[in-house]
Amino acid sequence: MCTVVVRVAPGSPWPVTVLALRDESPERPWDPPAAWWPDRDPDVRGVRDRSAGGAWLAASDRAGLAVVLNRSEPVASDDGTWTTRGVVPVDAVADDLLPGHDGTLPTTRAFNLVRATAEGATVLTWDGTEVRTTDLGPGVHMVTHGEADDPGAPRIGRWLEAFRAVDAPTGPPEVGPADELRALGRDGADSDTDTDPGDGWGGWFGVLADSAALPVDHPDAILRDVHEAEGHMTTLSVVAAAIGPDRTVLQHARLAEPGRLDTAVELHRA
Repeated sequence: MCTVVVRVAPGSPWPVTVLALRDESPERPWDPPAAWWPDRDPDVRGVRDRSAGGAWLAASDRAGLAVVLNRSEPVASDDGTWTTRGVVPVDAVADDLLPGHDGTLPTTRAFNLVRATAEGATVLTWDGTEVRTTDLGPGVHMVTHGEADDPGAPRIGRWLEAFRAVDAPTGPPEVGPADELRALGRDGADSDTDTDPGDGWGGWFGVLADSAALPVDHPDAILRDVHEAEGHMTTLSVVAAAIGPDRTVLQHARLAEPGRLDTAVELHRA
């Protein structure tokens, strides 16, 4: 399941910054951030799932950012099929349509949707029974496959306070994830969480690098390579993003070897 770290600072020039890691089947083809949905909104760019055509993460300067994380609750289906969860971020950013907006329940499997704009950040949860919204107040938050900031959840219980203890990024990522990690030694073995290449993201990437010392199948690992109920899931890419009143900036890196942070390559700025 994916991991998202969010900093919320209302009234600042960049009110929300986001670090997101995508976990998915290594056999499922995908594309890095670009304007893949011109028929919906030519300004929307994001990480596209080629199989179903949706997005893991979508963003635009006008509408901020949305990223979907799988949950594990069962969702009933009359015919054994579901709408792809990838429609949810695109709907949110392209058309400001959020799950449950028209009073009907989603036809997808369960998910968390992290929605960030210049006004703040929320988590919209579809658990197969209801859609509910959790506001993320000022400060640093962490979201995985359950409730936001849940100290009893693996990864969150191990790493949330570490992310809160370092300086959070307050502006756009000017240095790509691969270069951030290179400055820290990449694999986390000798990382210094105070090291920063100059854009304010060194603290968060230092914690991420430290987390890479755990085995990829450890329950607390952020960088993952595991077999779960939905199949083989591994961490495939990293996004750093900042959302301002009229601009959303993304930096993206693909992991050349899934689950291996020290193989971060292919910088994309969007």
